Amino acid sequence: MDDASVFDVDLSALIDVLGTNLYTGPGVYVRELLQNAIDAQSQAGRADEPIEITTDGSTFTLADHGTGMTGETISGLLGTIGASSKRDPFGFGSTSQIGQFGVGLLSGFLVGDRIEVSSRADDAVPVVWTGSSTGQVSVRSGDRDRTGTTVSIAARPDAAPWLAPERVRALAADYTAMHPTPVRVNGEQVNGRPGLFGDPSGGRDAARVAFCQDELGFTPLEMFDVDVPEAGLRGVAFVRPSGGDLVARATHRVYVKGLLVGDVPGLVPEWAYFVRLVVDATGLKPTASREGLVHDDLFDAVAVSLGEQVSDWLTGLGSRPVVRERFLNVHEQGVKALAAHRRELLGFVDKHCVFDTNVGPMPLATFRARFDTIRYAGSVDDYRILADILAGRGVGLVNAGHAFETAVIRALVSSDPQMSCEPIGQQFLLSALATPDAELRAEFDAAVHLARRAVSPFDCEVSLRAFEPDAVSALLLTDDSARIAQDRTELLSEASGEPDAWLAALASIDDGDTPPTRPVLVLNATNPLVKRLPELGDDVVAGALVRVVYSQAMLRARRSVRVAAASELDSAITLLADLATRDRLKGTDE
Repeated sequence: MDDASVFDVDLSALIDVLGTNLYTGPGVYVRELLQNAIDAQSQAGRADEPIEITTDGSTFTLADHGTGMTGETISGLLGTIGASSKRDPFGFGSTSQIGQFGVGLLSGFLVGDRIEVSSRADDAVPVVWTGSSTGQVSVRSGDRDRTGTTVSIAARPDAAPWLAPERVRALAADYTAMHPTPVRVNGEQVNGRPGLFGDPSGGRDAARVAFCQDELGFTPLEMFDVDVPEAGLRGVAFVRPSGGDLVARATHRVYVKGLLVGDVPGLVPEWAYFVRLVVDATGLKPTASREGLVHDDLFDAVAVSLGEQVSDWLTGLGSRPVVRERFLNVHEQGVKALAAHRRELLGFVDKHCVFDTNVGPMPLATFRARFDTIRYAGSVDDYRILADILAGRGVGLVNAGHAFETAVIRALVSSDPQMSCEPIGQQFLLSALATPDAELRAEFDAAVHLARRAVSPFDCEVSLRAFEPDAVSALLLTDDSARIAQDRTELLSEASGEPDAWLAALASIDDGDTPPTRPVLVLNATNPLVKRLPELGDDVVAGALVRVVYSQAMLRARRSVRVAAASELDSAITLLADLATRDRLKGTDE
């Protein structure tokens, strides 16, 4: 035997599910009821008439002048969970109305246990529908004399703050900020500010700035229009006046058919972190909660199109030097960071973002026009040591030691195989600097050996070169492997007793056949101070002088001075001071 039955719905449990899983908070009841009212007035051709809300913290009432409902309609729609008058017979939503899901009225139960709907359709008997959160429903004749619908909610004690006039006013203003239908709360219109997307006349730009300040929290650096006709989307992009968070996902204010959906991520590619969009669309689909958008093919197409429009704006800054400078003053490092992974930004960075070079700040495109090869130093320390020396030899060098800049250069080279590029390290100087002739080498032979002994506590090699400017007494070349090896050595030397397993593992790194490259102190044979080394007959004084030259090289390379090195340097400076004092005292005695 076949038994037919229907679902027995626990309405209170269903309302709890809606409140905890579908909606983010009880305040959505204002939006849902406004949505129904706006749709009803639009369908009736009375969209210009105001929707009236009255509330005192205990009772909330919303009245519209829409199509109204007959007794049969109200029983079918409000007595059947999920029914909606806004879908066609095939289940598809109306393109002119906002709601589609048939659960909007239930949101009223998030703040009240009893809802009353008084409605009248044209040429129909007025009707009153009353429902409670316990699932009880009644329908009776009413006395309404005008077409439309009024919804009343009696607040539960714990939900009374959600019916407070100030909160209702704020919620209604947010949800309907872009909608042309007037909405009044306790007699005061809460929407109707100048439109953001219409004609430039009538204070539109001032309204945009005010909206950005009030709603997004900043004064825009620049504004520009965006539109995607296939989605019925129009909007404005606000350029941030300060750097954004490159990791956090940016959100954009979205309205659908004039009603607020919320702040939605993913509307533009992540590289466009420097803009916040405010858009209104007719074709994008809200989720069931109306607090997000369905990520369908149209949504993806919109994101691509908006990304292209942001890219076009960025490219257009090439012909707008004033705006470009203002933008780059804020966002240059952020754009560089993203360009390493986003080819869309490479062209802009190449032509307009400034890099530090040893012939002055300039974009990479300008540098390439001057030098055939992009030679770059991958660390700021290397650049500081190499810049002046290579400039004196006519070799251009880019400082790529700041965050992301090496990655940008490599991405550019990868995108254009014809581009010539060469990373330059400190050891490049040993081959680039002139080697002294045999006579000068012979003159300095003993001095170089003495210098090696003087800097041996610093685990440093010594080399003799002749280069300009002669004001530079020496250069300290230290590649990364040498610095890491020195760190390990110092760790092991300072460990008391038996080193633990971690230190032992560090020690084993240096047990290979090929030790890391040692730092090199490059003495400049053209420097007046270094020239005196071969003339000094006192090895102690000469050694002290070498250690002072070493300390100057460390400062020039901006290296930190370790404890052992500082002690050696103090001894050298003390010795030179003693010699100077002794000579002065000796002259006084005579």
